[in-house]
Amino acid sequence: MYSTPPSDADGAPAGRPAGSGARSEADASTRDRVLQLVVEQGPISAAALGRTLDLTAAAVRRHLDVMTEQGMVEVKNVTTRRKGAGRPSRRYVVSQRGQQSLGDDYLALVRNALELMGQGDSAGSATEAPATEAAQAHAGRVESGATATSSAVPGSTMPSSNAADDASEDGPSSVDPARQLASTYFSQFEERYRQELSAIEDLDERTERLSELFNADGFAGFTRLVGRDSAQLAMQSTQLCQGHCPVVEIAAEHPVFCEEETEMIGRLLDVDVRRLSTQAAGAHVCTTHVPVGRERHTAQRRSTSGAEQSEAGASPQRIPGPRKRIVISPRQQERFS
Repeated sequence: MYSTPPSDADGAPAGRPAGSGARSEADASTRDRVLQLVVEQGPISAAALGRTLDLTAAAVRRHLDVMTEQGMVEVKNVTTRRKGAGRPSRRYVVSQRGQQSLGDDYLALVRNALELMGQGDSAGSATEAPATEAAQAHAGRVESGATATSSAVPGSTMPSSNAADDASEDGPSSVDPARQLASTYFSQFEERYRQELSAIEDLDERTERLSELFNADGFAGFTRLVGRDSAQLAMQSTQLCQGHCPVVEIAAEHPVFCEEETEMIGRLLDVDVRRLSTQAAGAHVCTTHVPVGRERHTAQRRSTSGAEQSEAGASPQRIPGPRKRIVISPRQQERFS
């Protein structure tokens, strides 16, 4: 029989203060929020975290100290641009262990790889028999030709020919297996995301919704608005950010995963996007530039041009009439002269 430790009137184990369990749960919840903010906004200071969470900087530092000891976050010293003496300010970023605590998606990646291997085996077995027959037929022709030549010219020999090489020349061109795997992996996301985004026309709203879909699938997606106070519409943009990459180790070895994901984002948003940073290359956040202002500027120009053309087509054309003849009297001529 298992024995349970004695408890006090509040249900807390003897020797522990009442309500310590609830306090631990509250601390864990707060640290989850802190970790999420560090993922989204890191490098970030304790003061900035406190303002967002409505906590004092001292309370946030207490959680950050615990998370630093656990290896969930790391301290990054940032030197400000202001001149003068002073120590660098402390900023917090998510550590590799913290990224691992957010989970990975290597199981799905392995499944995709096995499916591709199975498809390759099926295709290979389907073409193996015809290739073998072609190789045998080619070998038979070479052998018969060599026999005929040797019978016509005694002592002559024919050079050997590799039938397998000839058969492989007609086969399909080789495909980069890493790119094929990356394309298969992201296609499952693209199919689901496209259905969610099909009814959203505004690019800003589509980008925001895509970040929510990324976040639901473990990519810690969020957006940042850039240049929205600029008078030039073309300078305004949105940054689609991902604070976590479930396949970062594979992407670090094979950058085609980042390339395929960027192309997928461009297709989903129906705009030419540009990748600014990736975690696979060492950044803390994967950032994709979405030219929202440029697209709006182009749309406005098209709308203005269309309105001008419609006005020009709707307004009736004025037909010039006969020129009026002006008659000036001799007295007026004298006045003008």
